[in-house]
Order: sequence, then C-alpha cells, then structure tokens
Amino acid sequence: MIKRILLPLEHGDDATSAVALARGMAQRRKAELLLLRVEEWPIGGSFGFGWAPSWRAGRLQALKSDLEGGEGVPATIVSSEAQPASSILKQARLRAASLIVVPYRHERALLRVLSGHAVDRVLRDAPLPVLAVPEAGSPRSALVSRLLYTYENGPDAVPGLQRAIDVAQTFDAGIVLQRLRSAAPPGEFAPPQPPERPGEQDTKSLEGRLLWILKRRDVPTEVLPAAAEPVRDVLRAVAQNGIDLVLVTRAHDSERARRSLARHVLQDAQVPVLLTPEESPLSPFIGTGTRIRVGI
Repeated sequence: MIKRILLPLEHGDDATSAVALARGMAQRRKAELLLLRVEEWPIGGSFGFGWAPSWRAGRLQALKSDLEGGEGVPATIVSSEAQPASSILKQARLRAASLIVVPYRHERALLRVLSGHAVDRVLRDAPLPVLAVPEAGSPRSALVSRLLYTYENGPDAVPGLQRAIDVAQTFDAGIVLQRLRSAAPPGEFAPPQPPERPGEQDTKSLEGRLLWILKRRDVPTEVLPAAAEPVRDVLRAVAQNGIDLVLVTRAHDSERARRSLARHVLQDAQVPVLLTPEESPLSPFIGTGTRIRVGI
C-alpha cells in the first residue's frame, strides 16, 4: 500500500505535471507527500547566505499550504535545507517512502552529465518504484485513465501485472496489455512466431493467466498485438490508444532495451513511465528483493 510519496523538486518544478500527478495519487490513496528541495550544489551552511535556508523553506511551504488547503493532501517538508540529488534515496529510506515521483526533463546528454541530472541518478539506483513524469506532459497528466502494461514471456509478468493493477485501481483506470517479443541476437535465426489471438483466454497460456487475473480484479482490459519492435510499437500503442502511463519492469530482456524503451516513451511520447524493480524492500507491491538499475 502506498503510504508516503517522496517528491524531490528542483527550483521551477513546483507547478509541473509531476506535482499534479503525485497530488492526484496521494488524494486517492490517502497518502502523505514528502517534499524535498533538490539542488546539485546547494548554497547553505558556512558557505551560504543567511537568508537562503528560510527562502527555500518558504517556497516549499507555499506548496505545502496549497496541497493541504486546496486538496486536503497531507504534506511534510523533509528538510528546510536544499539537498543534493545523492540524498534522495537516503531520504526515501529514512522516511520509508513507498514511491518516488520525479519530474523528467529532456536535456542533451552532455548537459545531463555536466549538471549531474538528479532524475538519472534516481532512475538508475532506486530500490523502490519511481514514477518519472515528463515536464511537458499533457494537461490531463494529473489523471490516468489507461495504463499500458508491457511484458515478456516469463515468471516476472504476473508480479508486474499486480503492480499495474495497483496503479490502475488507484485511478479507476483500464489496463492495456502488450507483449514484447524477444528479438534474436544479431546473426541468429529467429524462429517463426505463432499468430496472435488477442481474444484467447486459455488459462494455460501466459496471456490467458493475465486476463484471468484482471477479470477477477474487475479491471477493464484490452489486448494489443505483440510488439515485434518494442520502441516503435509501444510508441504507436501510446499514440493510438490514449495511454496516460506506461509501466516498465525489470522483466524486460535486457538493461539496454529497457533503458531505451523508457527514454523514448518519456521523450518522444511525453507520457509518464513507472519503473519498478523486480522486487523491492520498500515497494508497496512486493516484499524483499533486488535493486532496479535503470539509467535514462
């Protein structure tokens, strides 16, 4: 169950789609928002100006008042001092956060390296689910009506679906299923794939099992043809099916492929991406397990 959502914000992030989506999720789950101001080189202490801490706290205080007054969302300012990006995961552990929501900016690779892009660090190292929200998200990004769950054949598909159901039920949203076909390595022959039958509900098949679970949980469901080229086909599915959020899990066949898929969805489709570890000690979905390793 999502009880605390950590929302690290750089200056200028207070009115972004990430805040709107985190607010909507906290409202529906009756969760607490943990506000953290992030600066890669924060000015403070003996090297800063005396007015800097109160100025930062005042900015976050305004957001806290807006959240608690207008929406009735409980909010806590984690620190009156700005923190570097490296402290985000530490604060998530100390505060027992269930989810991290971060704004995502499309910046050139060199600029991202020079600026120590905070979101990259969180996506790469977080041991709990991270919801990355594009800065230029659509006006409806505060709501999720359709969630795209991409999966591959394997044992991780079912746990991943449970995470998707958790988010879908938070927003009373439907789930769209799309299987990612594993591509053969260069130089190897790919065996022919059997024809897709989206309506088949044979419980012996993986797709049938997923559909059976969704039916029992009363989640509206649609099945798309398998994605032979994941990036191209997923982007097309997002554009043609009114997708508001894409779930990416550790189940995808390679780190590089997963990283590429998440990056393209965030940058090209401008749709939020929820990245979840296979298992996570802080996850609201599953118990103990491994760390997520994603870099965008």
